[in-house]
Amino acid sequence: MKKKRKSAVVFIICVIAIFTTAYLGFSDAVIGGFRIKSFDQAITKGLDLQGGVSVTMEIQDKDITKEDLDKTKKQLELRVNKIGVSETVVTTEGDKRIRVDIPGQFDSASIVESLSKTGTLTFKSPDGEILLTGADIEKASVISNSETGVSEVSLEMNTEGQPKFADATAKYLGQKISIYMDDEVLSSPTVNSVITEGNAKISGSTSIEEAKTLVGLINAGALPVTVKAVSVQTVGAQLGATAMPSAVKAGALGIGLIFLFMILFYKIPGLISSIALTLYITLTLFVFGEVGATLTLPGIAAFLLTIGMAVDANVLIFERTREELAKGVSIKSAVKKGFEEALSSIVDSNVTTIIAALVLYFFGTGAVKGFAVTLMIGILVSLFTALVITKFLIYQAVEIGLLSKLSHFRAKKTIGNTKVFKLMEKTKIWFVMSSIVIIIGIGFMIFRGFNVGIDFNGGTQVVIQLNEDFNKEEVDTIAEKYTDDFVSNTVEGSQYQIKSGSLDSQNVSDLVNELKSTYELGETPLVSQNEIGASIGNDLKRNSIISLGVAFIAMLIYIAIRFEMKFGIAALIAIFHDILLTLSFYAIFNIQVNTPFIAAILTIIGYSINDTIVIFDRIRENSKTMRRKSETEIANVSVTQTMTRSINTTLTTLVTIVAVNIFVPAVREFATPLIIGIAAGAYSSIFIASPFWVILKKKKKHKVIEVK
Repeated sequence: MKKKRKSAVVFIICVIAIFTTAYLGFSDAVIGGFRIKSFDQAITKGLDLQGGVSVTMEIQDKDITKEDLDKTKKQLELRVNKIGVSETVVTTEGDKRIRVDIPGQFDSASIVESLSKTGTLTFKSPDGEILLTGADIEKASVISNSETGVSEVSLEMNTEGQPKFADATAKYLGQKISIYMDDEVLSSPTVNSVITEGNAKISGSTSIEEAKTLVGLINAGALPVTVKAVSVQTVGAQLGATAMPSAVKAGALGIGLIFLFMILFYKIPGLISSIALTLYITLTLFVFGEVGATLTLPGIAAFLLTIGMAVDANVLIFERTREELAKGVSIKSAVKKGFEEALSSIVDSNVTTIIAALVLYFFGTGAVKGFAVTLMIGILVSLFTALVITKFLIYQAVEIGLLSKLSHFRAKKTIGNTKVFKLMEKTKIWFVMSSIVIIIGIGFMIFRGFNVGIDFNGGTQVVIQLNEDFNKEEVDTIAEKYTDDFVSNTVEGSQYQIKSGSLDSQNVSDLVNELKSTYELGETPLVSQNEIGASIGNDLKRNSIISLGVAFIAMLIYIAIRFEMKFGIAALIAIFHDILLTLSFYAIFNIQVNTPFIAAILTIIGYSINDTIVIFDRIRENSKTMRRKSETEIANVSVTQTMTRSINTTLTTLVTIVAVNIFVPAVREFATPLIIGIAAGAYSSIFIASPFWVILKKKKKHKVIEVK
């Protein structure tokens, strides 16, 4: 009784702590004078959740070094800071590109113009006369004052700059000479002495970081480079304002349905898993805030996908526990065995998804990279909550007596043999069904081709909010003034969408302004703008092919190590099936293929193999205990044993992604292929991967017999 009371107290404290943590995370609370920011305030939101402009600049000069890239980045940061937006983010992408995200700004034309200027560094007198330029500077560096230890900036003039600087310091002794980048003052040091040898020191930096920044900008000013906007994306204020509430609504609905399903299907264990999932959601959002991850709409889709995968771990554990209970094992032993037996499946299946996420991270850019980060964080946290928190709470519930009957697990003792689905005997049917769809899809791919988006071909896509029942032909006439190679259509009844290969930011701005004037539109009628240069499109094509190849090889190696090569080959065949099925669906229904689609395909690869590995893990286990049975019988038993898990996991994962697809139109480019791929992955794991494993095993056995 004492142990039972202790477990009850521990259980109650844990549950209270979990819900308290969740409450604090979702509310802006103040405890003991210490403010705990809510997730809404602590997590950085991407432009698609708050609106703004994202511009990718590419250095056009050849033979650019990393130092050159960093210097140019500092120049662009300085120019962007003049806009006065505190949350501006400037990051490098690849060897020659710099991405600038500016929330709350929507005039992409003026931003692109400002960023495209070559930096001009000047030294000016108090009355504004230009004394020197960046071309007169040999180099700048950070030094430490020998007496005070404070960081200072050392300037070294070149041959042309030395006499100029000597004249300037003599003329303006005791006065300030200001250093400018374009029209921005970087520093205004006072001339304390006449400097004739071309070596000067600038003191007054408050930190080494400030000194390094000044040095970087001065050196960058001495190295003018040509930059060009190769990608411009604008998310209008209206779209940004509605995106987050819609995403929250979709997430709440999806999570609520998952909790309801788990409780109804698994009863008390389902309730406990819902409590653990509450902690999972809370911890994941806390991690996002602490690591400074930027949450985007694709990131939300990835987060909800990981919730489905977190449920998968619980489903695996509970199904294993129910199997043990059906054998007549005690509840405590069944729970312990359930966790032990599910461990390898949980780890292997999640590792393969992490591999896909890593490939996405290293080969993706922008939103795709954010999607990958969110996916990896979610998977790692889900492993912790499933294998530690759920396990601990279940053990305590057993000790208390909350889990003391078979009915508490929705389980019953099995009398006699359980019915086994003879699915391997119908292999030809499954193969023919898939082949028909894929052949039709390939036909569409060959004769009509894919509806390839501007991400790969380059061009501009703009969506403008007009009045209800606008005259499309009339708007087309206005659009013809700015581009002659466009395709237009109506979106959601009151929005005008135009795609063109020749529209640039200035033309878009002029078109929007004319439509505002003609139709008396609101202040910000631009819903979205996506401008992709040819160089970006070519890189995306190359990176997509490379990333798919790397993902295949990495997963094949992992499965070959953890299982055997036949499992790896069968798994890759199933993945090819899922990809071809998804591509066929897109080709048949002429759905647009773009960057989010590639990210979704890689996620499908990870998720599909997740399903397959769970079945293969059971096949491997049964192969040791069913040595006298044929491969067909082993596969049939293994698939039957994991069928409930496959169905339940697919349903809980689809619930969240479908909710996002319905309520958040802006993320459908990610969500739609995920829905298709998840369904295809569940199908292929059962009806493609397992039969192929049987075929490969029989082929090997047949060869062995022939040799004998």
